[in-house]
Amino acid sequence: MFVVAHVSDTHFGNAVQDPAGRAAAVMDHLLAMSPRPDVLLLTGDVADHGQPAEYATARDWLDRWPGPVAVCPGNHDVRTAFVECLGVSARSVVEAGGYRFVMLDSLIDAVDGQRVDEGRLGDEQLDWLDHRLGESDAPAFVCFHHPPTTIGLELMDPIRLVDGDALAAVLDHHPQVAATLVGHAHTMGTTTFADRPLLIGGGVVSTVTSDAEPFDRLWYGAPPSLALHLVDDDGGRPRVTTHWRALPTR
Repeated sequence: MFVVAHVSDTHFGNAVQDPAGRAAAVMDHLLAMSPRPDVLLLTGDVADHGQPAEYATARDWLDRWPGPVAVCPGNHDVRTAFVECLGVSARSVVEAGGYRFVMLDSLIDAVDGQRVDEGRLGDEQLDWLDHRLGESDAPAFVCFHHPPTTIGLELMDPIRLVDGDALAAVLDHHPQVAATLVGHAHTMGTTTFADRPLLIGGGVVSTVTSDAEPFDRLWYGAPPSLALHLVDDDGGRPRVTTHWRALPTR
């Protein structure tokens, strides 16, 4: 059994919450597992304002993890600082345990200093994805920040990935892709996309609720959450079973 620890939306530097303490609780939980997950996946919004000091804190947090790490930027990140301070690429392929994690960059650069909250992959990156998936028949996960389809949250659906249909067309050519893994929505959720699971990692810093729930729309009192994806490879497309966890903080 191959296990993916899927964390999202740490928002280091957030002034409303204690992101460092909440992220520490998540890392403590993962490090206490025996055996530990095989890979740590962080699907964006690593920092709240994209500042170097926020990424320094994130780097210290990531350095606690002894195994492979796969990370991509989100709409709150700043690409240059993300790359320089974390020492990673905005898009990459991470291989672990016979699986490939194709990490994409759905961040749209700020316009006149204003953050853009929806996401886009763009034709060039979709061509890159098609090429990288075509390199190997090894089972793969496609990972980025913005959900590529609606998920029933009024706050998040208008700021989803804008070119989800183009992404689905690429995935249709690559049956070895087991699932699409995203963040952004600050909710523990699952649906389907391109005839595969679409799995949302939850939110470390906060949870986004629906209109029907008796909580603030951005619920900072909710516990930090994460997903554990258990992957069974039965010779075809891997089967993914997901367990979500909401954790007490220190």
